Amino acid sequence: MRIKMKCFCFLLFTGCLATTTKAQQSEPALARVLYEFTHINDTLQPDKPHKEEMVLYIGQHASLYGSNTGEQINQQIQKQLEDPSFDGNLTITGSGRTTQESYYAKPGTQAFKQLSRVAGETYLVDKDYPAIDWHVSDETKEIGGYTAQRATGRFKGREYTAWFTTEVPFQAGPWKLQGLPGLILEAEDSREEVVFRYAGFETFEESEAAVLLPDNAIPTTQKALDKLVEAYKRNPQAAHNARSQGTATAGGGSGRPVVRVGAGGGNAMASIDPSRIKSVNVKKDNTQISPVDNNPLELEDNR
Repeated sequence: MRIKMKCFCFLLFTGCLATTTKAQQSEPALARVLYEFTHINDTLQPDKPHKEEMVLYIGQHASLYGSNTGEQINQQIQKQLEDPSFDGNLTITGSGRTTQESYYAKPGTQAFKQLSRVAGETYLVDKDYPAIDWHVSDETKEIGGYTAQRATGRFKGREYTAWFTTEVPFQAGPWKLQGLPGLILEAEDSREEVVFRYAGFETFEESEAAVLLPDNAIPTTQKALDKLVEAYKRNPQAAHNARSQGTATAGGGSGRPVVRVGAGGGNAMASIDPSRIKSVNVKKDNTQISPVDNNPLELEDNR
């Protein structure tokens, strides 16, 4: 399946459309994989998991994984604007919870970076490249029309089963699941608390999209970022006020533009005539997600 699009925005979404930024590392995106991500974040309420559509963009040398919420919202907006009966009242529907982290992986140099959105800023943390001792079996099954092979491995306190295919010329995976000789289409842990379910694969024409690492992200450490996140949770308004005054930092930097990574050099919504929009109504969908987080993705590994 191929897609044609003049411009694509992969938004690190915080409730607003992003502005244009420069990128320090960029290469054409050759394909993308969509995943239906499910995480039972509260073991006492397993019927109210965090569910979200995630996307993995793949270039020749690097990949970028994160939430697809921004693109879904763009699609909602475009659909309403193209409706002849549109009366100027825009409605945006979502679950109310969006993953604020994205992950950039470059296997050739063992580079792995985490991008995190906090209080309107984007912070960049260098991480160790995920090391997983995968055990590949001869078992196969079909996923999305591709023959996928089974592999198992332990990572951050969880036993994962991954299904990867060698029928496409990519070696990548969702989140931190890296290191298999093919493209991971699905994965889940042994307790079925963390699941990445295949939701689609698309290839791009040349120059239709790009894998970008923005150069206006603020470099920091995980320790400093954790402190900032905790401060934001305690007093979100103070964090936003500090940002507006240019003092919201973690390890250096100051107020920066909202980060956008995507293709085409412009905003996918740039063609919108603001005068057509009278109001914006944000609605929560019927998704029920527990606000309690007692089951993190990464557990303590006692092995």
